[in-house]
Amino acid sequence: MWDEQADIVVVGLGGGVIGTAKAAQMGSSVIAVEKMPQVGGATWHAGALMVFGAKKVPRAAGSPPFNLEEAVRKAVEQSGYTVNEALTRATIIKCGEMVDWLADIGVEWTTNPFGTVYSPAFKQDPDHRGHAALRGAINAAYEFMNKKGGKTILNTKVVALVMDKGRIVGVKAIRSPENTTIFIKANKAVILSAGGFSHNKNMLKKYVPTAYKGVGSVSMALPSDTGECIRMGQGAGADMSGYDSFSGFDGGIDFSEVNGPWFRFLTSGDIQLARGAWLHLNKACERFMDISSSPLQFFSRPAAIMAQPGNRAYVIFDNNYEENIWKLKPMGSKEPITPDLPLMKDWFDPKLASADWKVRVKEAIDMGAIKSSDTLEGLAVNMGLDPARFKAAVEKWNGYCKAGADPEFGTLPQHLIPVRDPPFYGTKIGCSMGSTSCGLRVNPNMQVLDLNQNIIPGLYATFFTAGGGAGEVSFAPPAVWCAGGSMTTAYMAGEHAAKQNG
Repeated sequence: MWDEQADIVVVGLGGGVIGTAKAAQMGSSVIAVEKMPQVGGATWHAGALMVFGAKKVPRAAGSPPFNLEEAVRKAVEQSGYTVNEALTRATIIKCGEMVDWLADIGVEWTTNPFGTVYSPAFKQDPDHRGHAALRGAINAAYEFMNKKGGKTILNTKVVALVMDKGRIVGVKAIRSPENTTIFIKANKAVILSAGGFSHNKNMLKKYVPTAYKGVGSVSMALPSDTGECIRMGQGAGADMSGYDSFSGFDGGIDFSEVNGPWFRFLTSGDIQLARGAWLHLNKACERFMDISSSPLQFFSRPAAIMAQPGNRAYVIFDNNYEENIWKLKPMGSKEPITPDLPLMKDWFDPKLASADWKVRVKEAIDMGAIKSSDTLEGLAVNMGLDPARFKAAVEKWNGYCKAGADPEFGTLPQHLIPVRDPPFYGTKIGCSMGSTSCGLRVNPNMQVLDLNQNIIPGLYATFFTAGGGAGEVSFAPPAVWCAGGSMTTAYMAGEHAAKQNG
């Protein structure tokens, strides 16, 4: 029956690369199955992770000593006391351990002022503009896995788990483009590491209804993030955890009214434009938040947007946006992508964004997702807003800009950019979703649990196929987001599975 076999089968080679490499180092034979033609997944484009207790990385100047209990306390508090504390504690501990382990296999970490670490793949580009800063870690782990005898099967979609007498013993998969079926035996365990379900609207509606209503577009989870592994786990009797939990950013342009894309990568020019510190209004043409919030507060902005009537807001700017966007760097967005960036040919992925940020902006304008008019009243009509209220709100804002002070929200002076010169532009935004945090329920070893909270033998899951790391009804607390969730939990799963008897 079996076409291939190994001690451990890993489904998904994004953060799953870390678990595959760790298990191979511990002497287990491993096969990693990936439905895409390349490794990396969404983790290939991720930004950074927290140092936590790591000892083999440079620490930011003036950063306080790591305190495990304080880190756990903050994570529990920020989840509204709904997170599994044991799982949170294990994730934080293992994150630091994983960072040190990656340093041991050759990853050169770089620390930024916020205490997070990067693994730049291209040292010639010290600012890491535009490209993903964790790519160096994924590259190193994949190379290490291969040296330890790990096997990779690409262009192959796992479609079912194989269970025998209550234990997961392998997977059924379909190879592309041959469309042939293969069965892969797992002597010790199957690790599901294929992400969440950001691109499955039926699952969003059922399990993450706030995202279903509040997300304008998806910015990080790749289109392959459709929840198959979660549904396979449910088919094996797994419980779910992390109801209505997800992460995201601001600037999620709502393309639905123009039948536009659901996925628009975070560094796409139109999303970068919508994330700027322009005038933000709600449906009632009222301002509702501090648009000058720091990068460390960027999770608060999408939450504020989703809390507005209709779960949407409107971003307004004028014909000077190409000049003014460069004033908005402190917002936590990277500067717009331009063709002259260092090493563009090495890191840039044209499937995700344009090499010139203005190209995607023009696309959004042409399709009507960014609307324009030569008059404020005309723009209001185009956006479905009350013209009189809209014009009054813009004029009030322009008055603050002229005075150089915002008495309502204290906007920084450099962000007091008037809406003055036609044509005027506006776009409707919701949350720009990073990933779902709802998935299969796991214990602190990342073993999947059934509806009675018993371990399903032979089955593991990593974030964000696993849920619960962010708690219930939660929006991006640090235990999941900042611990390099998929990488850390893959490390945990690979280590624990490798210790099991075959």
